Amino acid sequence: MEERRHPSPAQIRAARALLDWSQQQLAARSGIGRRTVAAYEIGGDRVTEASITGMSDALMDAGISFSGPDQPEGVYRQGSGAKDRDGD
Repeated sequence: MEERRHPSPAQIRAARALLDWSQQQLAARSGIGRRTVAAYEIGGDRVTEASITGMSDALMDAGISFSGPDQPEGVYRQGSGAKDRDGD
């Protein structure tokens, strides 16, 4: 099984910006605390793999794609976002 590469703190911030989500909205959708989101976004090394996976999964469920391991770091949004923007 191929190891999953986690998005970087910059990719998480960019993905939130594309969706117009606050840290609190991402935290709620990820099942983690807002302080955990904030800690990861500033490069915190004490954030668990499960928390990073939760953030990544929530963003991907909302239509975000992260670049692959052999590509430059990037974030992409698929589809329209009326549902994603209001947090429903």
